[in-house]
Amino acid sequence: MNEQQESRPTPGEWKRAIEMLLEVQRTIVASVESGCVEEHDHHIVGLPSGVEGTMPGGARIEAALHAVMGARHLVQQAAFGTELPGVPILQRAQNNFALAGGYVAATWTTELSEDVEKRSK
Repeated sequence: MNEQQESRPTPGEWKRAIEMLLEVQRTIVASVESGCVEEHDHHIVGLPSGVEGTMPGGARIEAALHAVMGARHLVQQAAFGTELPGVPILQRAQNNFALAGGYVAATWTTELSEDVEKRSK
């Protein structure tokens, strides 16, 4: 039992993990806000960022953004019992992971149809 407690992350290690997730989140947000899509990613029409009137980032990077946000909230709550005002963290995480899954599904479907179209030519 003592061995398990000794290998348990310290509050400082948890804090550092959360800070790293925030750093990743900031980098992803900067990419999305730039409107620039990496060569191997795609703009997907109808995704939330595009519907909100902004230029969407790439679908993969937006999926990653929502996944990182969900993970960060879960880590904060699990490590520190943190609760944010408004929507409960578990619901926020569920919403973020659902959005990430939607982006992935939309990207996969779009790329699949593009492949089918290329082969039929």
